[in-house]
Amino acid sequence: MLQTKTIVTFILLLLPLTSFALSSDRNQPIKIKADSVSLNEKTGISVYKGNVVFTQGSLILKGSKVVIHQPDGKVSKIIVTGKPARFQQQQDNAKQLVKAEAGKMEFITRDEKVYLSQNAFVAQGENLLKGNKIEYNTRNSTVSAKGKDSNNRVTTVIEPDSKIRPQQE
Repeated sequence: MLQTKTIVTFILLLLPLTSFALSSDRNQPIKIKADSVSLNEKTGISVYKGNVVFTQGSLILKGSKVVIHQPDGKVSKIIVTGKPARFQQQQDNAKQLVKAEAGKMEFITRDEKVYLSQNAFVAQGENLLKGNKIEYNTRNSTVSAKGKDSNNRVTTVIEPDSKIRPQQE
């Protein structure tokens, strides 16, 4: 039973990663700063290079390259690469930011999936998931991770709920 609660807790930790956390974030303008940009109106693909900082409300994506696919005027995919690429966002009703790092992050809005690869990790406070590849599907609330270390294993750290920690006198 404890293992099931732990898995559910971790899945809930990752929920905001693809739902773009603060409910107000979706209504905020997207702002992008980069050293250069290449826009293709026919394909709807924008490529930003060099110290790219993408913000929308509390959402911040950073990388050396950000590719945004918006073929119909709506963002369908965002690919962030870097050494590492970084993500952070505030959640509704949470004090701690969700943070992630990976060599590559792919956000697929239509499928409601996030793919992190190349030494990926997701953290909120002391809770942590590390793996070479992490996939999260918000549509069916599932997360999967594949190994990172020399033994090709995944690392998960889940801190106990402060409400159940013993009181110190």
